[in-house]
Amino acid sequence: MAFIDFTESELVNVKDIDNQHLKMVNIINRIHSGITKNRNYNYTSDLRVLIDEIEFHFETEERYMKENHFPGYYSHKLEHDRFFTQMVNNFEKMKEDRSINIGEQLISFKRWFYNHLDLSDKKCGTFLNSKGIL
Repeated sequence: MAFIDFTESELVNVKDIDNQHLKMVNIINRIHSGITKNRNYNYTSDLRVLIDEIEFHFETEERYMKENHFPGYYSHKLEHDRFFTQMVNNFEKMKEDRSINIGEQLISFKRWFYNHLDLSDKKCGTFLNSKGIL
């Protein structure tokens, strides 16, 4: 069983965004599987890949929102900025002294992902679909 399920109900119906969401979910699931199945699993490189993917994804969403004059752009971008800063700061702390629990970070990511998806991304997807972006 996957740590995060990505089903039809998680789709925002914008191909690029959905593909990026799926890619992030797959990375999270790989990290979760690694830490639960292997005590010696070094998640650092996968976590770096995840952070890079999140950054690329946020840039993609923000570009779509700006180009199409999405009315919720500023609040959506603020959510991205806060979350990304938190992820990067926690990653740096984990690299330095491992004082931050990776399992707790994955749970936090999962919670944020589903909340952000339901409260923000789906609205953005509906708006972009109305502009003909699929």
